[in-house]
Amino acid sequence: MATKATINDLNGLHDVMAKYFANLLASGERLAPGELSAVLKFLKDNDITADLVESKPMQNLIDQFLASEEYMAEFV
Repeated sequence: MATKATINDLNGLHDVMAKYFANLLASGERLAPGELSAVLKFLKDNDITADLVESKPMQNLIDQFLASEEYMAEFV
């Protein structure tokens, strides 16, 4: 009969996954859709969020989105 994983086992697995995803993102390579989904799910499941005011990358993303919306509005 299999035994349950200990808290230390689960913490170790969580640490390995976090490092794996961090290395995957840091590689700069284009992620497959499944990889990106797994990273996003891992972040969501662990309640990892970004403060839009404090996060320069998030603010840049919002600015780019708004600029593209304004650009697209010119054609409507």
